[in-house]
Amino acid sequence: MNGFVGMIGYGFFRQNRQEGENLVNKQLIEDTLRLLHTEMSPIAGIELQPSPAACEQLISVLERHDLEYSRKVNLLGIYTILTLAAERHMECIPHHPDLTRNILDGDYLYSFYLQFAVKCRELDLVAYLAPSIKKMQIRRSNGDFAEHDPATGIEEFLIQECRQRSRTSKAI
Repeated sequence: MNGFVGMIGYGFFRQNRQEGENLVNKQLIEDTLRLLHTEMSPIAGIELQPSPAACEQLISVLERHDLEYSRKVNLLGIYTILTLAAERHMECIPHHPDLTRNILDGDYLYSFYLQFAVKCRELDLVAYLAPSIKKMQIRRSNGDFAEHDPATGIEEFLIQECRQRSRTSKAI
């Protein structure tokens, strides 16, 4: 009977922990969107509505790294902008009535990504992601619309950054 009660207790604890994480994740997404809305020009008329599933991809990456909350917000913002920019460009279908709007929205979002990243002091991340973003844009211009996930690039950058910090602290 004790083992059974222990299993129930573990399940309850796990469920409560997951609910707590969901609340934290929801708050992180809300804070990120609030920040992006204050930074983005209202004249652009672009609605920022990332899919929760897309946000969860980067949130799981962020949870694996020891980062300040404000940096998590900034990185999720960068990820959100990149994801939405790519989505807008993916919606570019010849002769579609929204073709011009989708191209302009995607271009604006890529420009906004750079502005936002500079403001957040994430220039090293921009430099790290630039080659993969450019390759993806070139592939898409040639008709290759393979999925591109910036979360992978951000995680690789964070791992590299952590290694560099570790080497620096060992040298000191």
